[in-house]
Parts: sequence; structure tokens; C-alpha cells
Amino acid sequence: MAGGASWARRGRRPVRRPGRTHRGLRAGLALLVVLSLAGLGLLPTSLAAFSATTSGPASSFTARATFGLTQTVGCFSHNGSGGCGTATGIQEGESVVVSPDGDHAYVATSVSNSIAEFSRNASTGALTQLASPNRCVSNAAITNCTTVSGSLDGVYDMAISPDGKHLYAVASRSSTVTAFSRNTSTGVLTALASPNKCLYDSTVSNPGGCTSARSIAGADGIAMSPDGDFVYVAGYSSNSVTVFSRNSTTGVLTQLAGTAGCITNTTVSGCARGYGLGQPYYLRIAPDGTSLYVASYNSDAVAVFQVNTTTGALTQPADPNACLYDSGSTAIANCTSAKGLSGAYNVAIAPNGKTVYVMGYDSNSVAAFTRNTSTGVLTQLASPNACLYASGSTAITGCGSARAITGPTSMTFSDDGLFAFVSAFGANAVAAFRHDNTTGELTQITGTSGCISTTTTGCVTGSGMRYANALTTSPDGRDVYVAGGYSGGGGTGYVAALNLTH
Repeated sequence: MAGGASWARRGRRPVRRPGRTHRGLRAGLALLVVLSLAGLGLLPTSLAAFSATTSGPASSFTARATFGLTQTVGCFSHNGSGGCGTATGIQEGESVVVSPDGDHAYVATSVSNSIAEFSRNASTGALTQLASPNRCVSNAAITNCTTVSGSLDGVYDMAISPDGKHLYAVASRSSTVTAFSRNTSTGVLTALASPNKCLYDSTVSNPGGCTSARSIAGADGIAMSPDGDFVYVAGYSSNSVTVFSRNSTTGVLTQLAGTAGCITNTTVSGCARGYGLGQPYYLRIAPDGTSLYVASYNSDAVAVFQVNTTTGALTQPADPNACLYDSGSTAIANCTSAKGLSGAYNVAIAPNGKTVYVMGYDSNSVAAFTRNTSTGVLTQLASPNACLYASGSTAITGCGSARAITGPTSMTFSDDGLFAFVSAFGANAVAAFRHDNTTGELTQITGTSGCISTTTTGCVTGSGMRYANALTTSPDGRDVYVAGGYSGGGGTGYVAALNLTH
């Protein structure tokens, strides 16, 4: 972890979640990274913007011999530290999303307990926080923000509908899913009216204006079907995945009836029994909508689900393909062992839907799998490409090492799938890789161009990237935004706009 950030661990869980008491928590052509900080101060908790340029057709690895990554606009922090401008409601960014039209970006935060709202300049990638009172929506009063009382305590993830008209946010401490209408012109978020403001777990009190739902305690991951008809929620404390239908006109969510509405890691009355769902964090759905993958921290596993695209219902494949669990962990019935899944934290799926990647936070690794597009079943890549582990951490047999991926938290791709980016909480960094669309192999860009970090040696130096937690690619493929932060480390967060113009 030389040159990277150090962070403590309490038992199995990384202590990067101080607000949640139940968590502690290759085919290589050079990527030329040129950082030119403009000091514009246009990105939050630490929103750093990067632009990148490529030459040659996007379909050709060889033609893309030149690839530029440039930090061209400033960053934000919650207090103006780290050479960044100041933004409101961005302490400990956990998730970042860009609207389908590319005009707005939103950052979910677990310490500010809010969703910060920004307009986006599609030409430069720069962000500007919306004017008062719409700088953010927050769980409690924050100056220049709108209060959505009780349902945004510990916001961890968000999903925007394909038509851009609604945004949904999960909050772990309030055990809620809050629904917002979104003004597609201004980007302003407005909570739905009672009783549809939120869904709350049936074991906790109604925060007001909400409807009860089953098995969403500790809600911290959310995904939406590509057609916008269904929403899936990971419940960290419920050890569950829940399923909701969505009214595309009103935005209202309704849990599926009976056992179709929830799947739990152990037998729970009214829910179906699942495997590999011990304390799930994030979940992601395949581009074709037929498969859902769930990263489960305590199970050290990724759970696999087949999706009925008509009803939204989930079914795990038969033994031994219901999940994959870390080979050094306790075996899970109906599942297969794999490498690099210790502390499974997040999932990423390549744009073509053929490969799936799982971030193993505790093993400092990114595990790689091919995906059967008919069944959703995952098969780990053969040695030496089964996973990547952080240089300086414990080596994993069958895997290769990579720089600046200590504590990997998120992953995203260029729109053509030829490049992949990994955020690393422990390295204060974003690592850059070539991605083979056919084999799924990842090859880190050589030299300092293979990573950008505020602290890690051997990387290009960037601003506003401490404690990187989340990544997303803008719909136009121009920028990648990084959000992050840690209350014990100043609460800064990040957005990096990786301009992938061809």
C-alpha cells in the first residue's frame, strides 16, 4: 500500500463507514495522461474532472495507440480543501450518476445524508451546483438545500429511470427507498407526495409519507431494469434482494406479491430462499436485462439471478451456479468457488454484457468472469487472468498484480468497452486498463498513465481524489465522474471526467 492511503479495519469490515455502526467496513498500448489543472473549482466533495482524447476508430485496439486523460476542470470538496472549490451536501460521496440526457449529475452522500444536484457542461465535463434551494435534497436541514425529512439517512446508491423522469435513492440507516420526480429541464429533484415519498422496511418506523416494504433493512444498493419497469434493492441488514414494479408515469414503486417480492440469505417467512446474499452492498443488471448480479460482503460472494423480463421476478441458476464465493471462505451450497472475492463489494458489467467484474474490497482485487448471455451463469477467466490484485498486497494464485487498486470500490468503462477504470478507496486513485471485449482480460496502462491519484507514487498526480468510492461514465461517453470521501479523512469526494472522444 506504499504511497496510498492507509485505513483501519475492524474485524472483517473496513472502517470506511463510520456512520453505519454495523459496518466497519492487457494488450497494452500506452495511455498518455497529461494533467493540466485549470483550477476552475467546478466539482464537489471532491469532484475532479478529467478529459481524454483518442485517435483512430473506436473499434480498433491498434489504432487507439494514443489515448489522453487530462484533468481540465477543477474539483469540489465540502470545505474547499485539497485545491478544490466548495460545494454543499457532499460529505462522503458513495454513488454518482449522470442523467440520461447528460445534462445533470447527482452525488449520493452518507455523511451529509443528501443528494447533491449539479448541472453538467457537455462540452467541458464541468459541473455547477444548482442554485438555492436546490443545491441538494437532504435528510435534515442544510443551508441552500431542500429537506426530505427522515428518508435520506445514509444515502448509498441511486438509479435514474431511462426516461430521466424519476430518481430513486436507497439509504441504509433509515432503511428506505426514496422516490423523486426529476425536472428534465432544470434537473431539480422533488420527492413524491405521501404515501409514495419512500418505501421503508417493515421493522422500522415510518419516517413520514412512506409505505411499508419487506426486507429492505439497511438498503444500500439499487438497480433498475433497462426498460424502467422494475427496481431491485439490496438490503445489507436484511441479507436480501427485493423486487418492485415501477409505474413509469407516476414513479410509484410496488413490491411484488409473495415470495417474488424478496429473496433472503436464510429462510424468512414470505420471502424466497437465496444463496450468497450475506450483507449485500451493490447490485447491477446486465445491459440486456436478463441477469442481475449482487456483491455480498459477508458471504464473500457474487450472487447470480436470472430475470423474468415480463414479471421482474428473480431466479437463481441451479447448483452449482447460484453464486460464486471466495475460495478462501466458507463454502456456500449450490455455488462455486472463485478467486479474488473476499469482501465482495461492487459489481461491474462490460457494455457488451459478455463479462462481469467483482470488486473484492478485503482481497484488494478485481475478479473477472465471462457471462453466459443465455443463462447468466458466470465462469472465472483462466489463469493468469482470473483476477487482478493490488501490488504490495497478498498475491492471489492465478491472478496478476495491478497498481493503485487497494480497496477497490467501483468500476466503469468507456462507451466502446475498450477501456476500464477502477476507483480505489485505499489508494486515493483511479486505475486505468485496456479491456478486451472478446476475452474480458484487463491490462493496466503502462507507466504513470495507468493510474491517477492524490497520494499514490507511480501515478499521475490528480486533485480531489481522496477516498474514491464510485465511478460512472456519462451517456455521451465523454466523461467519467468519481465520487468519494470519508468523514474521518475530511469528507472529500470526487468526480473525474474522462473524456473519451475518438
